[in-house]
Amino acid sequence: MLKPVVDPLPSWQEGKVKQRIIEFVQQVTDESSIHYVVPENRIATFDNDGTLMVEKPVMAQVAYFKRKLLNAEVINTKSKWLRIAHWIKSLFFDLFGFIRLLLTLWRRGMTTEQYRASVARWIAQAKHPRFGKKYTELVYKPMLEVLQYFEANDFKNYIVTGSTANFVRPWSQDVYQVSVNRVIGSSLKTKLSLRSGQLDIMLEPLPFSIENRATKVLSIERRIAKRPIAAFGNSYGDVDMLRWTRNSHSSLCVLIHHTDAEREYAYSPNTRFCFGTNTLDYAEQLQWQVVDMKQDWKTVF
Repeated sequence: MLKPVVDPLPSWQEGKVKQRIIEFVQQVTDESSIHYVVPENRIATFDNDGTLMVEKPVMAQVAYFKRKLLNAEVINTKSKWLRIAHWIKSLFFDLFGFIRLLLTLWRRGMTTEQYRASVARWIAQAKHPRFGKKYTELVYKPMLEVLQYFEANDFKNYIVTGSTANFVRPWSQDVYQVSVNRVIGSSLKTKLSLRSGQLDIMLEPLPFSIENRATKVLSIERRIAKRPIAAFGNSYGDVDMLRWTRNSHSSLCVLIHHTDAEREYAYSPNTRFCFGTNTLDYAEQLQWQVVDMKQDWKTVF
């Protein structure tokens, strides 16, 4: 008796993108195929914000930073108007505000462990302003299926994110089944410090690595020392990671295009000021798979 065929991607509409993902996995796991890839080289990299989870109106880490600024400056004030002024200011959170937060954390002497614990407390209860659900509930169900499908076929999944690695690590295992050592992200400088007779790793208010464009590729090389055979992104910042992956003997490059304003958001994969080749033009020229969120996903969250 034939076993029923189990659909590995049930939240995806039948179409060329879903078909290509399944064909790719079948090819690289079939020892008789010219596209076969040994398990130790089945590396897949995923951007986080906008690729695995919602990133509008602001990324989860920016929402966390904004809340920390409000906690640090507003919570203890009794002035209603001062609270409103700070709230309005938070709507226009910018690089200056980010730097101020870093300086605040630095003056308080926050360790990397304390930072991760703070994130874990925040992410456990913080809710999205539009959907009213926790950020960890607003991950894309179709992408969770891809992660699970890859894992079941001996892929090693890595998250490569512009958010700081220590922001994603406290919840990556529970939400994505991606272990902390497979999270590559932006980072701040740190120093080893002796406090009360114990050594701690302290955060400093200076960037060490900002994961965007070429830096993502360099960080993957530094951490993994292998070129991915599959890469998923959603923005101009992921272009180099996708281009680099495309050069693999067997490769799958997927661009998530946000086209669904009703169920999620609709916006361009380009930065506000994009100079040079358009991200969607790269996708066409290099034959990436482009996910039309509205058309290709049966469900989003």
